[in-house]
Amino acid sequence: MTFLDWIIIVLYAGGLIVLGWRLGLKQKTSEDYYLAGRKLPWLPIGFSSMATQLGAISFISAPAFVALREGGGMIWLGYELALPLAMIVLMAFFFLYFIRFES
Repeated sequence: MTFLDWIIIVLYAGGLIVLGWRLGLKQKTSEDYYLAGRKLPWLPIGFSSMATQLGAISFISAPAFVALREGGGMIWLGYELALPLAMIVLMAFFFLYFIRFES
């Protein structure tokens, strides 16, 4: 790697550290960290949960699963159609429970 590459990496890492430190000053308790002080609306929570399902492994493993397994396309399609239903059930029951749960 060139010297410019290292400068960019160091600046990026330093920026992340400063951003984390500054945002960390606003958090007073572990509840603020883990539950956003119980002030986060349901929509960002739902989007966050959906984003956890869309990692890089999803884009790598799905085509391989479809291509390399016999009947993989139909199995994968069943999984992809069932996943939104499962997420709705999870959000309806578990998220409502965890939001109301007080430690």
